[in-house]
Amino acid sequence: FFKNLFKLIILSNLNKLYFNYFWNPLLNVIIKKVQLEGGDMEIVHIKNPNFEMMKKIVEIEQEAFEGNGNVDLWIIKALIRYGLVFVIKENDKIVCIVEYMQVFNKKSLFLYGISTLKKYRHKGYANCILNETEKILRNLSYEEIELTVAPENEIAINLYKKHGYLKEKLLEDEYGKGIHRYAMRKKLIWF
Repeated sequence: FFKNLFKLIILSNLNKLYFNYFWNPLLNVIIKKVQLEGGDMEIVHIKNPNFEMMKKIVEIEQEAFEGNGNVDLWIIKALIRYGLVFVIKENDKIVCIVEYMQVFNKKSLFLYGISTLKKYRHKGYANCILNETEKILRNLSYEEIELTVAPENEIAINLYKKHGYLKEKLLEDEYGKGIHRYAMRKKLIWF
């Protein structure tokens, strides 16, 4: 009984912390400082970006998605304002990004995109940002994350599977004739 009560008190305090943290729209907040292969880094929740920061995010997306499905300045501003955008900064340089948007009328999020600068890939950045942001999302009581991924993007599919995402179905012609996607989903909270 006391063990469960203690967990409840801790979760309650964490939710208060996250509530206060998420409702301060003026600050970009450092979530965690960690060390990976590349060196010291910060995971930052972007809440009030300047124009230069948004341009850097768009550049990383363009490099990662090669002009197909990446965000532009209009989309990234909306994702920051109405969704959740997190970045990994290494020595003040953004090297990895993840963007989430809330699914209307559900305790679910859509993982809009995740990208890492090419020279920083295969060093654990994507794994790190997914692990850390999923902890935050669980504490905010989100129940699941949905995403779509190109069937030929085996690197991304394997990353998502490693993190517990399951393929649900193939969405044929999702973005036009012959442009298919897998729908994948992960439960954050098990009942």
